[in-house]
Amino acid sequence: TDEQFADMVKQLQSQGMKGLIVDVRANPGGMLRTVTELLDQVLPEGLLVYVEDKYGNRDEYTSDATSLNLPMVVLIDESSASASEIFAGALKDYNYATLVGKTTYGKGIVQNIIRLSDGDAMKITTAKYFTPNGNDIHKIGVTPDVEVDYEYSGPEDETYDKQYDSQFLKALEIMKEKLGQ
Repeated sequence: TDEQFADMVKQLQSQGMKGLIVDVRANPGGMLRTVTELLDQVLPEGLLVYVEDKYGNRDEYTSDATSLNLPMVVLIDESSASASEIFAGALKDYNYATLVGKTTYGKGIVQNIIRLSDGDAMKITTAKYFTPNGNDIHKIGVTPDVEVDYEYSGPEDETYDKQYDSQFLKALEIMKEKLGQ
């Protein structure tokens, strides 16, 4: 995912991209490594996220000095969870993007699968995620900067088209304001 993101950003920049809208709605998350590598491409040097176990042991994930340096808007909703919340939460803490939509799911825990010798497995919670500013998002979520209910005004019998998506249209309006259009 992080390599695809980098390739797409380069392609869009070669076409004159001036701003970026990222949609993590209905994104249940993914790998911590992947989201931190994505964030490293976007954000300047600093803390991206940290995880802390019940004993207070802390692992930090940081970014280097390279950043995207473009106006950004991120679409979030109640189904944005885990890694997508880490992404949105870090961008919000850095005031790097405007978040549009609804408060995210609130899955701020690290879970590991332990394989057992008989072939079974168990999933255990081993730590909690915290945003760069120390926000615990578990069972709370990440709140949008601009709350917008999702409404789709297009024909029900046709394929999704963003021009009928209330949240996307708000994101586009905000992006145009950021670009002075």
